[in-house]
Formats: sequence, structure tokens, C-alpha cells
Amino acid sequence: MKLLLATLLLFVAIESSAQVRLPPQRRMKRDSLIEHGLPRLDPRQVAVRSFLGQIEHGIITSSLTSSSAHFASQVLVNISGGESGYFSSNQVLSVLQNYFSGRKPVVFHFSRFNDQGSAPYATGRLTFVNKGSQESAQIYVSLEHRDSRWVISQFNIY
Repeated sequence: MKLLLATLLLFVAIESSAQVRLPPQRRMKRDSLIEHGLPRLDPRQVAVRSFLGQIEHGIITSSLTSSSAHFASQVLVNISGGESGYFSSNQVLSVLQNYFSGRKPVVFHFSRFNDQGSAPYATGRLTFVNKGSQESAQIYVSLEHRDSRWVISQFNIY
């Protein structure tokens, strides 16, 4: 019994001394982001980056081609060795479904983007599997603001 009590007291002493040595956690105030060199994003930039994140996810999961809601009423499409021109939002779905039908996306993320101005854009490298071999393509997406939301106005695959 004395051994159990001594072990319990030793454990409590070690636990309490370990907690005392931990430095206190600091929380950064939201307004102090600028003080630390991190730029503050305006709501428009947040909306653009959020939409670009949805596009990235849609490309890698092949779900971008499931809804015309992501696309403007007229979209400029350029696919190297394939379709090029202006297409309606429904036609774009068909063109992209055709492109991705034999290509399984493996990795994609936007590496460069501009979230300012009237036509934000982003570009990134897509790695996919086509007929058993791994290939890659560059994707460029340009946006426009229509009916209080962001939509894709240009979609290029090189």
C-alpha cells in the first residue's frame, strides 16, 4: 500500500513539474497579422482563393465536370491537340468530360495565381495516367464575376 501511495505521489510530482516548465501559449490577435508580415486578404481575394480551391479539388477528383454552375455562359477553351473555341457551359462539360475520360488525375495544384483585378487567374501542373503511362499538362484557368459569384471564363490545357 505504501509503495502504491509513493508511486502515485511521485507521478503527481513529475506531472505537475512538467506542466510548470511549459512556456505559456500565445495567441496571435487577428489584427496583428500585418505586424508579423502576413498580408491581410480582402473578402474578394478570399472568395477567389476559395473558388480556386474548389476548382483544384474538382480537377483532382474529376468532379469539376459534373456541374455547369462553375462555368460562365460562354467559356474560351483551348486544349492542346483537341478542342478550341468558345463553348456554352454545358458544352464545356462535354469537352472536359471527353478529355478526362481516358486520363486519371493523380496530382494537381495551382502553383501560380493572381487573385486581384477584374479577371483573376491561376495555373498549375496536372499529372495524370493515360493508357498506363504517367503524363502531365499545364492547366490555366481565368475567372470572371457574374451574378454575384465567380465562374470560369477560360480553361486551357497545354
